[in-house]
Amino acid sequence: MNMKLGFIVSTTLALLLAAVVVMGMGQLSKLKKEVAELGAEKPAKSSKQVASAPVGLGPASSSRPSGPAKSGRVAVEDDDPEGEEREDRQDDRRRMIGEFMRELAQSDAGKRMLESRNKRKGARVFGGLVDELGLEGEDRDYFLGVAGASASAEEDLWRKLMSADEGGREAVFTEWESENSARDAAMREFLNDESDWERYQQYESRLEEYEQVQGDVRRSMESAGVPLTPDQEAQLVEVMYEARQEIGMNEKWQGRGIMNQISEPGIAGRLEADWQAGQEAMSVGVSNVLSAEQVEAFNASQNRSIRGATMGLRMMENFGGGGRRSE
Repeated sequence: MNMKLGFIVSTTLALLLAAVVVMGMGQLSKLKKEVAELGAEKPAKSSKQVASAPVGLGPASSSRPSGPAKSGRVAVEDDDPEGEEREDRQDDRRRMIGEFMRELAQSDAGKRMLESRNKRKGARVFGGLVDELGLEGEDRDYFLGVAGASASAEEDLWRKLMSADEGGREAVFTEWESENSARDAAMREFLNDESDWERYQQYESRLEEYEQVQGDVRRSMESAGVPLTPDQEAQLVEVMYEARQEIGMNEKWQGRGIMNQISEPGIAGRLEADWQAGQEAMSVGVSNVLSAEQVEAFNASQNRSIRGATMGLRMMENFGGGGRRSE
């Protein structure tokens, strides 16, 4: 079962809470000034090819339209002024955070931070594919920038949607889809070989499983003294990927599914239900790949992931007032 969502939520939550702390201390304008001053500094040197990479875009494969987003605003009764004031405060918080995040992303400093993040993540999660494709030098640098942005695209969509008001979410998603298409075109042109392009697509479609298996799952196995073999890791990736397809996680929790989830109350409960369905879907396959001791360590890793994800989601809803229905 894919638990990349836990990382998405925890990362986004950290950004939101950091902004709230800044605003609560009356330091938002000061932080904006500091960001502007950073942006005025001389940009870091980079190759011409890397500079042309659409590193801020998202992967086309992650977008699966599933109908218009549902409204998340609940009608406030005329005799409930406290509820109306609470919603107004939540809307103001969301608007201020969104403004701050947009200004940061558009600054030179923000762009440099984004490019650096993308390359680091690309090196971490696409390292095996880079070796397989034999990329070196500027080619490797360019690939990591584009592929790393692709790997971070869902996180960016969560962040943008959660800091946008309900009326602006469709525009956020439309822009995100456009960026997806541009990145796909750039990567396909760069690889310039159908077999390499197909291999990239195959790897990217399983990226969430690669991240989990090579991260917390691997650490859990090593801590328990029952490390995975390379063959076991490869098989486990396939088992988890097939389970994700079987229960429809992509449609529910990626692309437009994110917008739909944010717009409805009870998001943490839905995630828990889907997580349980995923555990059941892959239980036989996991038992066939792992020893009994390894299964125990694997389950412990999965439980940590779902606890972290649902805790972050509940905090997100309490903080932002998400999932409010209009009537």
